[in-house]
Amino acid sequence: MNRRKFIKNAGLITAGTLAAPYILPSGRLFAATGARKVNHVVFILFAGGIRNQESVKKQYLANQGLATEGNVMPNMLSGPQPGANLVYQPWNTVLNKPLQESGTLFPEMRYKQGPTGHYNGHTVAMTGNYTETGLNLNINPEYPTVFEYYRKHSDPARSALNAWWMSEGLGPYPSLNYSRHPDYGALYGANYMRPATTIGSLGQEYLSTAKDYQPDDVSRINMLRNFLDNNFENHAGPVSGIANNDEDRERIRSFVKGLLSGSNPIEWPTPTGGTQGLTGDLINIGAAWKVMEAFQPELMVINTFNLDVCHSNFSQYINFLHRADHGVGWLWNKIQGPEGAALGLKDDTVMILMPEHGRNSDPNNVNDNNGLRAYDHTSDANSRQIFSLIAGPPGVINQKQVIGTGNVPVGESIDIIPTIAELLGFRDQIPSGMLPGRVLHEALA
Repeated sequence: MNRRKFIKNAGLITAGTLAAPYILPSGRLFAATGARKVNHVVFILFAGGIRNQESVKKQYLANQGLATEGNVMPNMLSGPQPGANLVYQPWNTVLNKPLQESGTLFPEMRYKQGPTGHYNGHTVAMTGNYTETGLNLNINPEYPTVFEYYRKHSDPARSALNAWWMSEGLGPYPSLNYSRHPDYGALYGANYMRPATTIGSLGQEYLSTAKDYQPDDVSRINMLRNFLDNNFENHAGPVSGIANNDEDRERIRSFVKGLLSGSNPIEWPTPTGGTQGLTGDLINIGAAWKVMEAFQPELMVINTFNLDVCHSNFSQYINFLHRADHGVGWLWNKIQGPEGAALGLKDDTVMILMPEHGRNSDPNNVNDNNGLRAYDHTSDANSRQIFSLIAGPPGVINQKQVIGTGNVPVGESIDIIPTIAELLGFRDQIPSGMLPGRVLHEALA
C-alpha cells in the first residue's frame, strides 16, 4: 500500500474521532488536543524581595508615616504615579498601556512554605516545589527545574539553545540551571549567563585592568593557552549533557564574541538607550533581549536582584523597583514590536512575572538618607505575600483581569511551573506527583 492510499484509508477509519489541527500565530502546526498555546515563555523572577505594599497595593510611602501613595510600576500596573515626596527619579513609561491590561493579575498569591530566603525563593519558583533548604549552598536543587521538564518532555526534544537562565547575581544561582534529580539532571539543563559579569560593567572592568606582559610571560601564557585549547572540547562527566552540540556551541561563541567586541552592540533598557541610570537588573534584561534576538528561545527565565537593597536603603529600593518595571516594559515592547514580529515572537509569547518572596510588615532599625525605614524578610506573614502577572496574546491569556483579594488569595509560588508546562504543551508528560502546584487556569483563555 502506498503512503497516499494508507493515509486516505486511515482517515476513513478514524473519521470523526480526530480534532482538526490548528495553526498558532507563529504559523506552526499543532494538534488541537494537548497542544501548545504559545511557542515562547519568558518568566521574570523579581528577586531581592518585593513587598506587595509598594508594588500591587501602590502604597508607595504610606507605610513610612507619609500620606503619599501611588504606582511606581506604571509599565506593569494600572494606576497613577506618586505626585509628591519623590525619592526616586521617574522615567517615562515605555508602553502605551500597562502590561496588566494585556493579561491577568493575581495581586494576592502566597509563598506558603519554607524560609523566605533568596535561594529558597528562586528554587521554589523554578522547580515548582517548596524547599526547607535555608542556606545559599552552591548545590543543584533536589527537584527538577522547569528547564529539565521542558527539555525532557517536549516532543520533539529541544536543545539547550532553546532554554536560557539569565541571572543577575552569582553565588548559588548558576546551580539552578539543572537539578540533582536522578531522572533529570545536567542532561536537560539550560544555558546560563550572568551578563553583568560576562559583558556588563564588571566584565568591562576586568578587561580594562588587563596587564602588559614580558616575552617570557607571554611564552608561558601561550603554553597554558595551547593546553586549554587542546582540551576545550573535553567535558567533565555529569556536565557533558548540558553542552550544546558543535553547531550550537559555535553560534553561542560567535554571539558572545560579538557582544564583547561591540560588533553586536546591546541597546540598554534605559530612556536614552545608554548607560546612564543602568543597573545590574537592566543589564540582565538588555542582554536577555540579545539572546532572544539571536536564538528565539522557547523558554527563558530572567531574574532581578538589585531590589535586595531594601535591607538598608528604602529609597533606593523604590528606585530599583521603578527601573525594573521600566526594563519589563522595554522588553515587552521589543517582543511585541516590529523586531519581535520579524523574529516570530509577537503574539506568540507569554510573559510571567512574580517575586520570589515578599518582605516583612515591620521595619528593621536601619534608616536611609531620607529617613525612610528599611525592611528584611524573616518569614513573617507579609513576607509570604506575593503577586503574579501573566501577559500574552488575546485568545491565549485572559485580558484586563484581576483574580484574588487579600481575604481570598489565589495562587501560590509553586503554580508557575505547571502553568508554563501547560503553555508550552508538555504538562501531561510530567510524571504524576512531581509538581504539587496547579495550572493557573484563571489566566488562560
